[in-house]
Amino acid sequence: MKMLLLFGVITVCWVASRAEDVAYIQIFDFIEQNKTGPNDPAIVLTEVVPDLFTTPEKYTYDLYPLDYMGNLKTPVNASAYELSFQRLKEGSVTYQHPLEEPLVLKPNENAAIFVDEVGADNLLKGSVCHTGPTPVPGLDKAIAMICPTAAGGKEFNLSLFEVVGSNRGCLGCKTGIDLGATVVQDSVHFLIDDTNYYWNISIFYNKREMCNGTDWRFGDSGIYTIVLKETEAAAKEGETEIDYSCYMFTTTKPSNYWMPIWLTLVVLVVIILFIVILVIIDRRYPRLKEETMKRLGYWNPEDEIPLQKTEPDEKEKERKAARLQSLDTFRGLAVTIMIFVNFGGGNYFFLDHAAWNGLSLADFVFPWFMFMVGCSIVLSVQSQLKKNVAKTKILKKVGVRFLKLFLIGVFLNTGVPGGVDLTQLRIPGVLQRIGFTYLVCSVLEILFIPRLTAAENFGGERMKVEDNEYNECGKFLNEEPDIPDKKNSWKYAQNSEGETVIRGGWLSNLLIHTWPQYIVISLFTALWCVITFILPIPGCPTGYVGPGGIADGGLLENCTGGAAGYIDRLVWGSHMYQHPTCKPMYHTTLAHDPEGILGSLTAVLTVYSGVVAGHIVVMLKSSRGSTVGALSVLSVVSLAIGLILSKGTLTGGWVPINKNLWSVSFVAITSASAYFVLAIMYLMIDFFHIWCGAPFNSAGKNPLFLYVGSYIVYSYFPFNWATSQSHGALMLQSVVGTACWLLVGFYLDCKKKYYKI
Repeated sequence: MKMLLLFGVITVCWVASRAEDVAYIQIFDFIEQNKTGPNDPAIVLTEVVPDLFTTPEKYTYDLYPLDYMGNLKTPVNASAYELSFQRLKEGSVTYQHPLEEPLVLKPNENAAIFVDEVGADNLLKGSVCHTGPTPVPGLDKAIAMICPTAAGGKEFNLSLFEVVGSNRGCLGCKTGIDLGATVVQDSVHFLIDDTNYYWNISIFYNKREMCNGTDWRFGDSGIYTIVLKETEAAAKEGETEIDYSCYMFTTTKPSNYWMPIWLTLVVLVVIILFIVILVIIDRRYPRLKEETMKRLGYWNPEDEIPLQKTEPDEKEKERKAARLQSLDTFRGLAVTIMIFVNFGGGNYFFLDHAAWNGLSLADFVFPWFMFMVGCSIVLSVQSQLKKNVAKTKILKKVGVRFLKLFLIGVFLNTGVPGGVDLTQLRIPGVLQRIGFTYLVCSVLEILFIPRLTAAENFGGERMKVEDNEYNECGKFLNEEPDIPDKKNSWKYAQNSEGETVIRGGWLSNLLIHTWPQYIVISLFTALWCVITFILPIPGCPTGYVGPGGIADGGLLENCTGGAAGYIDRLVWGSHMYQHPTCKPMYHTTLAHDPEGILGSLTAVLTVYSGVVAGHIVVMLKSSRGSTVGALSVLSVVSLAIGLILSKGTLTGGWVPINKNLWSVSFVAITSASAYFVLAIMYLMIDFFHIWCGAPFNSAGKNPLFLYVGSYIVYSYFPFNWATSQSHGALMLQSVVGTACWLLVGFYLDCKKKYYKI
């Protein structure tokens, strides 16, 4: 009995050890003749397994087909088993690898076998490289392993290998960055810390460049083997110089980078179709029920109790008619994407902010939200003016709201893991910038714009004359104008209802009141340009707008952000953002705040672009087709300005497109997109009524509540949980967290609860 138990324990341990002791063999075929392929010979790996009680047993793994200059990997048991391989052709062994010693692998180790040539007696010649344990690169990272092959019996001192490279996404960066080569058994490992861009890699041995690879692309979480092969020998002064070439092969396939994106889109489409089908069924259900009951002979009209429809009161009708759903929808879309990006966006680089110059989807979201802040300013101020609220009272409300936004923004900056260090508490922030721009544009709107009246139409060029309104000459029209022939006057006319109206387009009448605003906004923009491109910065060239660090050849390491960064560091000191988006790519050592002082000047221009859109919506409310046309024209004009300033590029030009600096070209491009998106939504929602704006319209009615709430409970389930570091898992987490906040917005909208600051 004891012997049986002992035998069982030994057997279980043996089986368990076999399950865990896994090694990977990678075979590289460099033989030009007899190239292997789909119709060519296969290579078979044999494994001699030492049995505990019987004679060793040989297992054969068929690895057919093997592409020439390709790679192949198969798991084998690794508990000191003897491994060899042979080539089969038409069912018979033609070549066999003459391993000098049995290939012995430890668990979780890798080995690479290189088939170089055919020697005497058809024996394959080559070499073996022990690449060590299988490493784990990490998200958006890769590991490359260098296996140098012996040349003429030469043995390499692996510690003399050096690997340098440059990331193609790092514009103008210093080349030859050391990638940290590490010796692991017979190979040299180095880490690729960013797989989102192409790389240029150079491999040196004892300060001599062995080979280089241009525009190599590494995949997310992939493992690669780089083989150094001798190419030719050239006699130089009696010595033989060996030249080498690099060949890179995939050892572990990278993750499917795009699959989570496609799955997310498919799921969203399925959900939308399901909701549409439910709506259609809900609308057609009474009729279908009636038809079905009639066919079955059970229909009795007298038994049917008509549904009681509650008609909304007149005020509710007016409120719904006056409220533009497209504005709420656009605002809700912006805050939804902001929450999604803050939750990580699946850790995709194009869903994160650009490292410095350039644009990504995340770079549009904040300007869109600020654009809608400008629209809201017009609607709010005009609503209060129509209620005859005193301007001093409106200004007081604006000032109080600015203080609330600023203080809440500072409060959100304290939510750091482990508690905030008050000596490094960040003062600027997203809500702080929103508060400042809101204050400036609200004051301009209150001081310079009277109560606007909707024009009759875009082409009719008329504005209604009402009590206490200004005409184009700035005179009151409390009384009937003293004009002999009012109907034939060039200045006045009568509409179809017999009301007196002022001739002149909505645009010209609006410009009469907005020109002071344009002057102030122009001064803000000019001040940004002067400080950015003319202000001398100690130790940096005047007008520098780069990220510093290793950019610009590493010559301007301490010039991050130019004038903007210099002013922020001078004013805020350590109380600013310490982890700018440029830090991972450009290895910057200085802090830079994307919501700094100088960028807030041009951020006012972004909000004022929304103010202009609000003016158009109010003035052309009775002609919605004209509203779309006016917004489209502004989109084209703004886009043209941005393209001219940036010379039609994303990363260059006179004024590069840059969110970190909130450059004028960045304002122009993002405002153009905001005008365009608003025009499309206005057309679909408020003009043709083919979309109700769901689910974003509900979120747009409580934007600040959702944004602040998502910040506060970010680390709590179901918005966050421990998960594997893969794009698929992180994308699922970001989508679920964002969907939860959309549901919160929908619930609050159903309950008619709207929280404002």
